[in-house]
Amino acid sequence: MTVGIFSALGQSARGSVQGVVLDAQKRSVPGAKVWLDDQLAGRAESATTDGAGRYEFREIPASTYMLRAQKPGFAETTHGPFALKPAEAASINLQLTDAKSAVADKSAAQTMEYSDEPNFTVAGVSDPSNVGGHGSNVTLPTKEALARDTASLAGESSGPKTGAHPEEIGKVTPNVPAEDYGQNLRVGRALLQAGRAKEAAGYLQQAASLKPQDCDTGYLLALAYLRSGNSKAAEATVTSVLATQDRADLHALLGEVREAEGQPVDAVKEYQRAAEMDPSEAHLFAWGAELLLHRAYQPATEVFDKGHRLHPSSIRMLVGLGAAAYAQDLNDQAARWLLQASDLDPKDPRPYLFLGKVQEVAKSEPKEWVAVFERFATLRPDNAEANYYYAVALEKQRRGEEDYAARDAHLRKAIALDPKFGDAYLELGLLQAEKREYAKAVESLQTAVKLTPLPDEAHLRLAQVYREMGDTQKARQESELYNQAAEKKKAQLDKERRELGQFVFTMQGKPATAEPQPAKP
Repeated sequence: MTVGIFSALGQSARGSVQGVVLDAQKRSVPGAKVWLDDQLAGRAESATTDGAGRYEFREIPASTYMLRAQKPGFAETTHGPFALKPAEAASINLQLTDAKSAVADKSAAQTMEYSDEPNFTVAGVSDPSNVGGHGSNVTLPTKEALARDTASLAGESSGPKTGAHPEEIGKVTPNVPAEDYGQNLRVGRALLQAGRAKEAAGYLQQAASLKPQDCDTGYLLALAYLRSGNSKAAEATVTSVLATQDRADLHALLGEVREAEGQPVDAVKEYQRAAEMDPSEAHLFAWGAELLLHRAYQPATEVFDKGHRLHPSSIRMLVGLGAAAYAQDLNDQAARWLLQASDLDPKDPRPYLFLGKVQEVAKSEPKEWVAVFERFATLRPDNAEANYYYAVALEKQRRGEEDYAARDAHLRKAIALDPKFGDAYLELGLLQAEKREYAKAVESLQTAVKLTPLPDEAHLRLAQVYREMGDTQKARQESELYNQAAEKKKAQLDKERRELGQFVFTMQGKPATAEPQPAKP
């Protein structure tokens, strides 16, 4: 989130950042462009190195920053994130690598498109307890969220349908004769489809006992066990059925069971087996999503790429490619995949929602993004997120008063459609502060605090508004609340990463890695 009139906290004691840009031979690089990105305020400024390769940023408020440097003929380099304290003078040298040397690093991602056989082997899983990696403290949570959301798209079962024709089932459990296989199967399937997995398991268990050799019944029973939280029973059932008939959908279901049991390496092997037996859209996507979830970004890209070539009309395959590219800091490519996905079916909200998350942390707003979100809001006027993301797109154009009315209208419409939309209240508060309507901004931001689980940014923006109003006491209080919320959010991210783990994999001809180095665009 950004807003023009806000500057970061700590305005009273500004510091500086300076240094030298060097090449691989430690020679100074004149004429290089250096950006200083304020990760908290969401703004950036740039400088160009002088004849001795020096750059300098003066009068910088205390905040968390990322440094980036680039020059034609060189690959972009980054440093950070790093914290700049009040009145601190930081000296940071940056080293650029010749673009030809960087080509080798990009080769894996570029050659995946032409590979039909897996070019990697998952060897194990590590505990990524140190939240780091590429990107900043702002973009990293977004990368993790995109991976999780992409993986959630694999929830569509690739096995026997839980109900080809939706059936109505009352709240009262039907009384079915124990000896009637068809009735037990029908009711069990209907209950499973209705989300009543625990009740479904009883009927499906009875049906399976009447026809123990029927694989579809066994599949549904295992799925009911899994959905009701009984992974051990699900494992025993699907393993037993697999011994009777080796089918791709059963391996995919076993992969889901293994993931639920905290055995991701075994899970990815089962997903791979399913996709090799039957390279359907569902099986390939589930395989790629499992790799993406555990931060094996290069292998995930390889799988999604094959899936896209075999199933070019699959929206979620393009979404997977976009999420994997964004996780590797290939932001332009990520946007292209997501924009392409939105063009496949302009009414499908999924690509817009993924692109919207990227947009929220992007430093600028390409014009094509604005047009895409305008299309989303036009096609889905009853969708709160469609209105919200279009308002954010307008804000990132930095056209000020020219877009005030439209931004306000779409944010208020988003809130009317979803009164608990905390991010919409946050964005409305930023707009009101930009218009210097500080009392209204305080009200909107306070609502955002109430509706957001860990409202770090809402507290940060409230501190900035109170500072503009001259209320230093409330500004200090909100700053402290911001620090507390930010620490809790970081701890939550740490916990999620530790629980998921990170795949250690080997790309063909390369050593095993737990965090592959992404190519820079």
